[in-house]
Amino acid sequence: MPVINFRISKINAEKNEMESRDIENVDVSSNFSITNMGKKKDKDVGEYLRVNFNFSVSYAPNLGEIKMDGFLWYSDKNIDKIAVEKDGKIEVKPEVVEELSTAILRDSLIEAIDVSRKLRLPVPVKLPKVTVKSKKELVFPKIP
Repeated sequence: MPVINFRISKINAEKNEMESRDIENVDVSSNFSITNMGKKKDKDVGEYLRVNFNFSVSYAPNLGEIKMDGFLWYSDKNIDKIAVEKDGKIEVKPEVVEELSTAILRDSLIEAIDVSRKLRLPVPVKLPKVTVKSKKELVFPKIP
């Protein structure tokens, strides 16, 4: 994957003081946006696309929120073909936007899980749940 150097530069998180035991359902939603991007050069990487973004998690009712700002580098040997500067803006191919969005969402959610656990807020992703379909009792070896 040509996404390298993912960094979070700012985190702002807060848990609102309300009695969470009285809340039956909490809706958790996350969102991100690419704020801007520009072509840069690094002596080790060569030319790359620096992509700045913000990411947020909100809880309804107003239980709290997590906001992050960050950036990543997108490196590709054909950077001039996939990211074209026109009229002070950068046009990128849809497959690049897909890769950028996937990286931002995936890595930001991983960071947000850690922050949410520290604040004792619900995690911002649906965690897997195991369902045992056996109707019989299961037997395991006893620890010696």
